[in-house]
Amino acid sequence: MSLIFNDSSRVHYSDLEVHVGMHDRLDQNHQVVRIKYGLKHPNFRSNAVRDINDIAVLTLNRRVQFSDVVRPICLPESGTEEDWTGLTMTVAGWGKTRQAALTSSRYLLETRVRLVDGATCQRNSIYSDNLEPNTMICAYNLGKDACQGDSGGPMFGKLPNANKRKYYQIGIVSWGIDCAKPDYPECGRPSSALSMRIVGGRQAEPHSFPWTVAITKNHRMHCGGALLTDRHVLSAGHCFQWDNFKSMEVLLGLHEMYEREDVQKRSISNVVIHEDFTSTSVRDENDIAIATLSEPVEFRDTISTICLPKPGQSFERRVATIVGWGRIDVKGDPSKVLLKANLDILPDEECQNSQLAKHLKPTMMCAYAKGKDGCQGDSGGPLLTLEPEGKYVQAGIVSWGIGCADPRYPGVYTKVSNYIDWIKSHSSDGAKCSDS
Repeated sequence: MSLIFNDSSRVHYSDLEVHVGMHDRLDQNHQVVRIKYGLKHPNFRSNAVRDINDIAVLTLNRRVQFSDVVRPICLPESGTEEDWTGLTMTVAGWGKTRQAALTSSRYLLETRVRLVDGATCQRNSIYSDNLEPNTMICAYNLGKDACQGDSGGPMFGKLPNANKRKYYQIGIVSWGIDCAKPDYPECGRPSSALSMRIVGGRQAEPHSFPWTVAITKNHRMHCGGALLTDRHVLSAGHCFQWDNFKSMEVLLGLHEMYEREDVQKRSISNVVIHEDFTSTSVRDENDIAIATLSEPVEFRDTISTICLPKPGQSFERRVATIVGWGRIDVKGDPSKVLLKANLDILPDEECQNSQLAKHLKPTMMCAYAKGKDGCQGDSGGPLLTLEPEGKYVQAGIVSWGIGCADPRYPGVYTKVSNYIDWIKSHSSDGAKCSDS
């Protein structure tokens, strides 16, 4: 027996189990089957926003027993797509019930969504840039959507000119922007096509990191940074050492690079690079700088300041988040939307055991996760940790590395906790957030 699945999870099929006939995830009264073989579409590819040809077939290692609670789904006839627009479909899964939820649903949930035409789906620029009308379909209903954990699940319904007693699967939950966000419909991969990432990151929820700024040079993405006060930005020294800051602009309250209606823009009036900054062909040391904005910014929901760690604070073995608009692969273009990725901060001794050891200094820290990394354009951006009291602090500054997401070389970050006095002395005339 085989299952249709999406391929966006990037895990090996041998690590998966299939739970057949399940409703309550805590109830053990259902069949659990291992997977014998997994076949993804040969033309599957992905960027930080969307997945193309996002479909896979998993072959179980044994046949399952059909019953009142276990039955196969029907597939539609090829070439019937024109009859689908406007139909109400069902999406089912155990995924999260809202965007920021920490856990998935215990019980199988279902919701109704309506199929929308490609023109409606592409009203937003993210969808117009990423939708492939020939292999993707969109479905939407206000306040109803699939969410994280529902990927690969079916979108199904009863079709015109087909057996009215049967359900047909016409889509696979693939990708979308957030969950149930107005004018951001979920896109499913049509079953009729059966006839035919910051590196590794995903889009951040808009304005969920309101201190993150983009520094552009001659209107092109140059570096990232974090807002320290209403007039100071913390970034990397190498972002300014060889470039004239007068040709740069700071964008605050930005999410989508080309949607700037509510974005505040500032030129830079001065930059202070750490006095002990040095650079070689491989690494930068004391790679930290503070840029002073031409005029103070106005704080709002989409623009606020980051909090600093305590002097000497260690973040070893913590999970951290990097955010930025940098390249999505080493030879790629900068991202059009703010991306995020989670990394593990390595202990210093583990960092020293890497192939970067001879280039490392105590003022640097390493972070790594398989297939995830900062890349060109992310330099100067913040490495963040969420503290128990619910606030983010900036543990590091994206500094240097070899390649992007190369498993041999972790990313290297300036250790912010080593520079607290220096930072405060060069930003004392700005209004800043409370660290309490």
